Amino acid sequence: MKKKLVKSITAMTLCAAMLSIAACGSSSDGDTKASDSSENSESTAVKESDDSNDSEIQTVSIGVWADDERTRLETAFADSEKEIGIKVEFMQYPSDSDFWDNIPAQIAAGTAPDMISCTNEHYLQYVRQDLFEDLTESVESGAISIDGIDETAMSAWEIDGKIYGIPYALNPGVFIVNDDMWQEFGLGDQYPETWEEVLQICKQVKEEHGMPALCVNVQEYHLTNYAQSFGGGWDYGDDIASAENAEALQFIIDAYKEGYVVTPTELGLTWDGAVMIQESALFSTGGAWYQASFEAEAPDIHLKYLQVPKGNDSGSGGTMHTAALVALKNSNLEAATKLIEYAFSNDDLFKATVEVTQVVPAKIEYQDLYKEEYPELASLVDYLADSEPFAYPEESKKFADNLISLMQEAMMDENSTLTGQEIVDQLAESFGSN
Repeated sequence: MKKKLVKSITAMTLCAAMLSIAACGSSSDGDTKASDSSENSESTAVKESDDSNDSEIQTVSIGVWADDERTRLETAFADSEKEIGIKVEFMQYPSDSDFWDNIPAQIAAGTAPDMISCTNEHYLQYVRQDLFEDLTESVESGAISIDGIDETAMSAWEIDGKIYGIPYALNPGVFIVNDDMWQEFGLGDQYPETWEEVLQICKQVKEEHGMPALCVNVQEYHLTNYAQSFGGGWDYGDDIASAENAEALQFIIDAYKEGYVVTPTELGLTWDGAVMIQESALFSTGGAWYQASFEAEAPDIHLKYLQVPKGNDSGSGGTMHTAALVALKNSNLEAATKLIEYAFSNDDLFKATVEVTQVVPAKIEYQDLYKEEYPELASLVDYLADSEPFAYPEESKKFADNLISLMQEAMMDENSTLTGQEIVDQLAESFGSN
């Protein structure tokens, strides 16, 4: 399938902190909720700052929700007031859903932060609603330099030919193997590179050890990794009902019904990492956040981070999370632009990305630092070239809820006859852009 890339911390707190993502947890309701008043909007975030009487100092506020994300940015902007005359304040939101639900009303009321740091998952509807500033002119004029930024990461923030964010952190989807179990089961020296090879190992593990080998967390992050690895993807709503997407979902449905797959839900667990920590599965899709989780909860387990297996010759390597700095509408755009350029023109932001949150920096020259600091994760840098943005449809949260619900029905309802193709057809009817 021809993809159109539009020039484009577990269910613990750990998942959210890594790139400020919610990939490990469940999807929330997709309606963008507006607060009844600006007072209510402001109450959802705590702005922390000291008043300044220095008229030459400008203030830029940044909205965040994850504590580690805030620490990362505080480190990056520690000297901005002294060096460029911009003091950074933070507006702390209780959660990512609170953040997204209240941003529109805060922008309308003039109480929103000037900037946010967010990922490329549920952002498209906010672009379409004209809530993000277009930074194209700032980039083209050289006011913001994107030299050396990973091209795929950059492409995730180019929508309809316009630039809406400057990415500084990356997190490719990977296929994670419990290497201790692999060695104990005597599965050989060659790790799987295709889903067919994974399936053969699943059969062997079930026959010899009586357990499912593959954990599938039925959430949009994981399902999207499968879709892309079969050569599919959501393409911002343009190609939801593709044969490749149907094939990927059918692979999961069939493998589950054969007893090769276990889900966190049926074990009473909240995320795939918990399944892997208690060694109830050998494999799972996931990301770099696994490393910190296992260091904290299962330090004796050794993991291998592999590229997501391919479903066919046209499959990609999986998803790419990117965290970017975004200027919001009605913001102090001039100061925000100056602050973004400051962040991207010195070491602090990229070093903090590596050292504070163990995430791959988007600026290529700093990726060797990541490899040096985290040799066990060094392969993730090599996987970036085959990774692709999520490209969810505009109503991404509703889309995710429907995708999850339909897949749960197809997998877990013994009476269900839903196929992968029927699922993507229903999704396309509701969320397709054509």
